[in-house]
Amino acid sequence: MSVKVRKILPLWGCLTLILCAFYTYVYVINHYTLVFWGDQTEALIPYMIDLYTQFKESGFTLWNHSIGLGASNLVYYYTILGSPSFYLNLLLPTSDWIPYFIPVFDSLRFFLIGTAAWLWLDKLVCSDKAKLIGALIFTFSGWAMYWLHFSYFLDAYLYLALLLYFSEEILEGRKKLGFTLIICLSSIISPYILYMFSWILLIYMICRLFMKYEKVTLKFFFQKFLSVFVYYLLGVALSAFALLPAGLMLLSTDRIGSGTESLFRPLLGGDLIRVITSLFSPVINDYDYNIFSSPFLKLDNRVYTVYNYSFILFVLLLPQLLKIKFRGKKPLIITSLVLYAMLLFPVFYLIFNGNTSIRWSFYYIVFNVMFIAYILQNEEQLDKRLLAVSGVGCILVLIGISLLSMKLGWTTEINQSVIKRVCVVVSGCVVLYTFSLLKNKNKFCKVLLISTVIAEAVFCMCLRVVNGTNSLVANSESWNEYQQKMLNTDAVDFIKKQDSGFYRIDFADNSSIAYNYPIVKRYNGFTSYFNVYNHETRPLYDNRSTDNWFLGYQPSKFLLKSLLGSKYMITWEDNQFLIPHTYDLIYESSKEKVYKNSLDMSLGYASSKISGFNILEDLDKSQEDIVLLNSIVIPEAKNNESNINDIYPLIAENLVNSGFPWHEKEGYLFVDYSQSNPYGIVAYEFYKNGKQVKYEENYEYGYTAIRVDQDIDEVYIYCKNFNNINEYIPVNVYWISDKVIDQCFSRLAAEDHFENVLVSGEDLSADITINNEKKWVATTIPYNPGWKVWDNGKIVDVKEVNEVFVGFELDEGVHKIQFKFMPSGLKLGMGISFVACIIVIFLGYKKVKASRYCK
Repeated sequence: MSVKVRKILPLWGCLTLILCAFYTYVYVINHYTLVFWGDQTEALIPYMIDLYTQFKESGFTLWNHSIGLGASNLVYYYTILGSPSFYLNLLLPTSDWIPYFIPVFDSLRFFLIGTAAWLWLDKLVCSDKAKLIGALIFTFSGWAMYWLHFSYFLDAYLYLALLLYFSEEILEGRKKLGFTLIICLSSIISPYILYMFSWILLIYMICRLFMKYEKVTLKFFFQKFLSVFVYYLLGVALSAFALLPAGLMLLSTDRIGSGTESLFRPLLGGDLIRVITSLFSPVINDYDYNIFSSPFLKLDNRVYTVYNYSFILFVLLLPQLLKIKFRGKKPLIITSLVLYAMLLFPVFYLIFNGNTSIRWSFYYIVFNVMFIAYILQNEEQLDKRLLAVSGVGCILVLIGISLLSMKLGWTTEINQSVIKRVCVVVSGCVVLYTFSLLKNKNKFCKVLLISTVIAEAVFCMCLRVVNGTNSLVANSESWNEYQQKMLNTDAVDFIKKQDSGFYRIDFADNSSIAYNYPIVKRYNGFTSYFNVYNHETRPLYDNRSTDNWFLGYQPSKFLLKSLLGSKYMITWEDNQFLIPHTYDLIYESSKEKVYKNSLDMSLGYASSKISGFNILEDLDKSQEDIVLLNSIVIPEAKNNESNINDIYPLIAENLVNSGFPWHEKEGYLFVDYSQSNPYGIVAYEFYKNGKQVKYEENYEYGYTAIRVDQDIDEVYIYCKNFNNINEYIPVNVYWISDKVIDQCFSRLAAEDHFENVLVSGEDLSADITINNEKKWVATTIPYNPGWKVWDNGKIVDVKEVNEVFVGFELDEGVHKIQFKFMPSGLKLGMGISFVACIIVIFLGYKKVKASRYCK
């Protein structure tokens, strides 16, 4: 056994103790699951199931028809596609095993993170105790606890530790290709990660350069910089096959630079409180993670601020910098002070993260752990009186901010119960740390110091999954319900047995877990958890369906959905949503019902009835839907052949908390607030002879459809602002009858449609016969620059029609149409990666040859 392995064994022993203690809760008390409600249940698990199924059944495809209306599958580069731990799931026999193996893969990852952190610290300090404690704190820091629910960020954290290790090596002229490889892997996991890593790499290596060398001339600095930068660029080039298409996709969205108001105004109120208290606050969850100040209360909140808890040991030891001397102390302090000062200005959040998020909190973990390691390396210089004062001060500050938070209402009630626990346990840790460091030459106290670190690590992990009195982790009962809803595919399987064509299914469930039903249950739908990355569809969604990257079920959009291929609808047994009159019940089980639409648009249709985009200007969104139902909207059209006023009349304009006489039935009143404020909660009352016969209240973004199928003589409509229920929104009210809808559907059914549709991911083929004259084709495939279309073997000029869909013109006759999707930048990226790979192989060969020559 090598000396290094013997030295690292204590770390592995400590990691085993921590993980065994924590996962006892998971396996014994929590019924074998470590599943966090929120992003993990709504996003991560569905993503893993989708990709697992793709790889196992058909292989990875470049286009995914189940992400919203359809999107590039490379959006998974922002979640798990580049995450190494995901591929371990492919070893499992079925996707049902995935949630149960999350703790297993987490444990393996924590071992690797701890080991990599130890190897990094081994380059900085000689003390085995300093390396052990530093590695444990790095492994279970606030940043790691925050991302306990999202595996790919923890994979990135492992890469961070390896990047720090290889940074030390490359500064000494060693392991350059190892440095290149870790840059490549960091880039593949996500462009976000590469961007954040690039900044910390620059800051860290400048700091280390000044720490290692007493005199750093400009020439020497640039020599070192260039020697590293060349291998950095090589790593980036190696990853270009993933980075370039994913980066271009990101740049087309509004995710960069969003939320950047008042960037140069320093943080105030709740933001400032969270920065100041961050070093005393273990992370408790992934949305309200600072126990002392909640971003959801009426305090200044422009950024969520940092999660950089590095155990209370860091705060306890920090004053020792006044006394302890070590090489490189000054540049290390200056770098840290500058970084912490940057926390006070949102502009630096934008610089380091691309927006005002705080994923870059790991910058502070790195430098906090360095301080701990250097101080423990020089523990013989500890000022014991200062240590005692620091211990008392830590406890007093902890008690003080706890009292202020609870008395002044800085945080939520549930967090106040957490504060009490943290105050007791962390104060106890301060006492034990102080005592063990005061008696640092005593063997028992050395063991006590490490034992306290282990205890605090276990406490931090348990605190992450139990917020106050409520478990944030799925328990048996709720987990079983989740599995039943998310993973049961009986209704979808019934539909697929009946129909092998191309169509979409609408699932009547507006819960957050339902956003990703399509990718888990393997059907083409409408909902999505991350539609933001198919940015070309934004014009269709804005003010109509969502302004977020979540796209949920919207029953009032049934006319537009019918046009886009909604052939079936599935409802739960307790469904309260609108079932349009065009849907007939065809299947019923104990839990679900299946309805079939009278209109089947499949892959799209061709028509000579066209309108120009200009017709949509200044229309309400529900009016736009009627235009789309009655003509194909193309970029340039001389004549607008869609006149909707007769079939979709305006009944009331700018209505605010008022009513109007109404005697029509068998149709729909559309309450449209898309242009005034799309966040509308609509309540309506039906009256007959002065008596209320119906009342209902619904929240739906953009506009709400009200079914009228009973005799009434008056309607009252109220629309409140979802974000401020005391504010009422003016609405426009329109009417469309069942008869008109049926006529629109009949006209669409009589148009020229695609036949013999074959779909295989990014490849589609279909036949269409154009009758009588040249026509425009409107497909149900959302536009993306990567789509190419061939007609009888000849490339076709593709246009955006119906706002955001693939369209083109065809002459009269029979046409064999082929569709092919290639993400923008993928071919160029693959070429760059190929060249970089040859360079890496050549450099590796030279290295091996040189090593043999030296021997």
